[in-house]
Amino acid sequence: MTPPTIRRYGFAIAIAKAGTGLFFLINTWLVIDITGRPSSGAIALIVTVLPGILVAPFLGVMVDRGRPAVMAVGAELLRGAMLAIYALLIFLGAASEALAYGVAFAVALGTELQVLAWRAAISRDAPPEQMFRLNALTVVGGQSGQILGAAASGFVLAALGAVDTVLLAACTFLGAALIGSCVARRLTLLQPAADSRPRGPVAYLHELRSGLHHLRERPQVAFFYGLILFNLTVVFGINGLLAPFVRDVLHLGPEAFGKIDAGYALGAIGGGLLIVPLSRRIGRRAVLLAAFLVAAASLAAFAHAGGLAVAVLAYIGLGLSFQVNVISLSAAQHATEGPFQGRVAASFSFLNGVVALVVYGVIGVCVEQHWMRQFYTVQALAMLGLFLLVLASTRRGSIGSLLRPATP
Repeated sequence: MTPPTIRRYGFAIAIAKAGTGLFFLINTWLVIDITGRPSSGAIALIVTVLPGILVAPFLGVMVDRGRPAVMAVGAELLRGAMLAIYALLIFLGAASEALAYGVAFAVALGTELQVLAWRAAISRDAPPEQMFRLNALTVVGGQSGQILGAAASGFVLAALGAVDTVLLAACTFLGAALIGSCVARRLTLLQPAADSRPRGPVAYLHELRSGLHHLRERPQVAFFYGLILFNLTVVFGINGLLAPFVRDVLHLGPEAFGKIDAGYALGAIGGGLLIVPLSRRIGRRAVLLAAFLVAAASLAAFAHAGGLAVAVLAYIGLGLSFQVNVISLSAAQHATEGPFQGRVAASFSFLNGVVALVVYGVIGVCVEQHWMRQFYTVQALAMLGLFLLVLASTRRGSIGSLLRPATP
């Protein structure tokens, strides 16, 4: 990928993430307004997890069969068109609870396809070292866009109203599709090609099995995707528990909630910017191990926080440390053959969805029993355990070799 193509890719990711941040916060507000029940906001969030559980494996097959960059552009068009229709229905007074949930599902489905497709497209076209930098760029662009969308959502809703806000979110996705189409045209390995493989449910199931077989043959892929899954489990936990922790444990208001959440985003952007130069200086294995220690210390600090300053610093540390997923993802992609990228990534996307539902259930119990500080403490101890596991496992050749830069 040439530098202009890389810049366009970064802009496409940032704009799409801005739309995602803008839409999901607004839709949560809208569904609560429609139903009058605060619990409906939680249901809307759960709906966004379902595409990863129900259809991600089949999306993985589609991505491996086709031209993933083109599919990523199609996903943005799907999300933009869906939100344009949603805005029209809100304008006509036809918005309902079921419609809000359905749109949330469709947008989350587009997000799932977009993520899988861009990952597969990058791994097909970019050499390992460039893929590492592109994964880091995805983090920086994604977090920057997420901050912009989330920060603007409340102001835009107050200034423009629901219809114009949803239309603005639709325009961000359509803009991401426009820029993404320029990237897709430049990826030389994604030219149209005839696919003579049989179609239908039986053929898709056969390809799903072949993807799982490929995964069983390469345990190092499962190892690195497992590290990502563990980190995401912690992210699900801290995101779901942050609001009640701030309100009921720290006894702070919504302004503090926003500042702590912004601290995570600030750390994430810093982590995305630092991950490549730091890995060059001290090595990917050292960065990976250090990140788990930073995460453990940050979780422990937050568990014992008594005020806003410590809480913000702890979340900056968490945002910084979790960007080590760039290293794990690049290693997993490097160890996965090109024709299986979509299916392998989709398999772990399915697990992410299942884990998210389990974590949300555990959070409900912790909130009811006032075990919130204990929850963060247990996560800190788990991070220390993972540090020891990674310390031992990365000494082995098959895993440790994937943490060394590829030779030209």
